[in-house]
Amino acid sequence: AGTFGPFILAVLGGSGDAATLAFNNAVTPHAASFGIGTLNLGNLANIGGALGRSMSPVAAGAIIASAFAGVSPFEIMKRNVVPMLIGAVMGMLLLAR
Repeated sequence: AGTFGPFILAVLGGSGDAATLAFNNAVTPHAASFGIGTLNLGNLANIGGALGRSMSPVAAGAIIASAFAGVSPFEIMKRNVVPMLIGAVMGMLLLAR
C-alpha cells in the first residue's frame, strides 16, 4: 500500500510530489501500526509517487514529450507501464520489511 497508494494518485493527478506529500502526511505517521518503519514507508511513498508521475498521461513532462514526438500522451504511457510497474513492485519488495 505504501507504494501503490501514491503511485495511483500520481498516475491520476500527474504530480508525484502532491501524491507523496498527501500520503506521507496522512498515512506515514501510523507506519508502526502497519508493522513497517516510518523511514521505509516514507521511501516507498516517494518511489511510488515518482514512478506514477513518470507513467501519467496528464503529467506536464508527458504532454510536452508527446507534443515533440507527435504522438498521444497515452502512447507514451503505454510504453512506460511495464517498467514503472516493475520498478514499483521491486521497490516494495526491497523496502517493505
